[in-house]
Amino acid sequence: SQFLPPPPISYEVEDEEAEGVWGYLVPLDGVSEPLVLRRRAACPVPQSKVGRTDGKSAVSRDEYLNQEESYENEKAEKGVPAGGYLIGRHPECDRIIKTPTVSNRHCLLFCENKDGDQIAVVEDLSGNGTYVNNAIVGRNKRRDLYDGDELSILDVARFIFRYPSIRDTNGFRQQYSIQGQLGKGHFATVYLCTEKCTGARFAVKKFEKRRTTTNSQAAEERSRVDGLQQEIGVLMGVSHPNVLCLKDTFDESDGVYLVLELAPEGELFNWIVAKHKLSEAETRKIFVQLFQGIKYLHERNIVHRDIKPENILLIDRDLNIKIADFGLAKIIGEESFTSTLCGTPSYVAPEILEQGNRRRYTRAVDVWSLGVVLYICLCGFPPFSDELYSPENPYTLSQQIRMGRFDYPSPYWDSVGDPALDLIDRMLTVDVEKRITIDECLEHPWTTGRADGQMSFGASMESTDGLTGAMGKLDFSKRKPVRERTLLSSINDATFFKTQATQKDDRDIKIWEQNKDQAKKTNVKEAVPAHDRNPDEFVKMGGKGDETLYGEEEIAKEKAKAEETKA
Repeated sequence: SQFLPPPPISYEVEDEEAEGVWGYLVPLDGVSEPLVLRRRAACPVPQSKVGRTDGKSAVSRDEYLNQEESYENEKAEKGVPAGGYLIGRHPECDRIIKTPTVSNRHCLLFCENKDGDQIAVVEDLSGNGTYVNNAIVGRNKRRDLYDGDELSILDVARFIFRYPSIRDTNGFRQQYSIQGQLGKGHFATVYLCTEKCTGARFAVKKFEKRRTTTNSQAAEERSRVDGLQQEIGVLMGVSHPNVLCLKDTFDESDGVYLVLELAPEGELFNWIVAKHKLSEAETRKIFVQLFQGIKYLHERNIVHRDIKPENILLIDRDLNIKIADFGLAKIIGEESFTSTLCGTPSYVAPEILEQGNRRRYTRAVDVWSLGVVLYICLCGFPPFSDELYSPENPYTLSQQIRMGRFDYPSPYWDSVGDPALDLIDRMLTVDVEKRITIDECLEHPWTTGRADGQMSFGASMESTDGLTGAMGKLDFSKRKPVRERTLLSSINDATFFKTQATQKDDRDIKIWEQNKDQAKKTNVKEAVPAHDRNPDEFVKMGGKGDETLYGEEEIAKEKAKAEETKA
């Protein structure tokens, strides 16, 4: 006999529209209560002490753990989870299924606005299957839901999905007003926008819809859409103070709009360029937050795969940060392989550069990328660069990365302490099995601000008494080379050319302008200590060292005198 879906269950709520109901998940076991799917105020994420430090005081690993636990408890108490609804074994899931074959985070349901309708989407996060009408969705893949679709979690749980009686919704411009452009990338343009009903400000990332006429254009468009869907799926399933949150999505005729949390101070990249480099205290303050945010993602099997200063956003001048741009993020299992080369060349891990089935990505690729960012923050230039290629050092960028060839040239690293170098060494270890984990990064003496070496490193850290033991594996010969390097600030301009006008109680928003006059910055080397010295000072103080004693004019005069003498 043909299955007939049950009638609408709007009796579960008093007013579907007022409560923001976009769907119902009705269990078929006849026992469990239906799950009412409502729009949730998950963005912006509530303020928290997670990852907060002044960068100078010593903080124990236990304190970091307590911060995380306190935040998760607060989320549960206040009912402020992620924007989407999770089904799985994990305590943070909205529908918990305590069966070993069910993944911790098995699948995610969320709502998108499309051409004036609310469209429910299910994304499969599991390794063993989420099914819609007996057809598997597949890990990292998604499917739009229709009224009456059957959603099944293996053979453990079955649900019928129902839409509310009214599905109409306002479009982006009915709910938000655009106030100005904040930035522009290859795939999207970012604007400042204001929610009309609340006055709250957000950033909206608009992806233009492009017509394709060639196979290459079609492939690029598919890649763009995949990345966009991946970013939406990841952000709908997470909620952390150091991860940029997603407020809403709109798929309309002129483009796809992602309404995101606003980061008034812009990219970390701009700060590095403007300041040349950061102090250890500033860098530590940023990295405690980065480590906490990436740890949260890794615990949920999410690997970012494109960590770089451009994807780390500053919320305020106190260096509170948000991890952004999840277009390349993936949900992984214990072992994951890919034929796709992902990431930005200077930041990519060596195992990603392997060929074919040997190309492997795990949580360790994020640790490597963080190590590159840490290096850049402390000195102002990257550890791996084609700039370093020379007859004496005949290695390309990819070869340097594969071999882990980098050093800490003088004078740029002279003022940086040994614990920082030790942490970078451990993060930029080519052997994935020996590379430090994100948990061990949080335990490291540099991160905790305790350089006495008495912290518990974990087995792989081989801690012994005192800093000497803790730093035992650091190759101090890497400090020896005296080499001229090009700072990012020498080949990039980053100045904020205007501050967006805001309401009285709002923070100003910096709108940065990058590389306005790039031609003047080509191949500019970092200034040496005597860069601004007058060569004439050589006679009195040594200046730049030995000057040319006989220039062309002096030589010509001497020749003339010699000719006169002969005559």
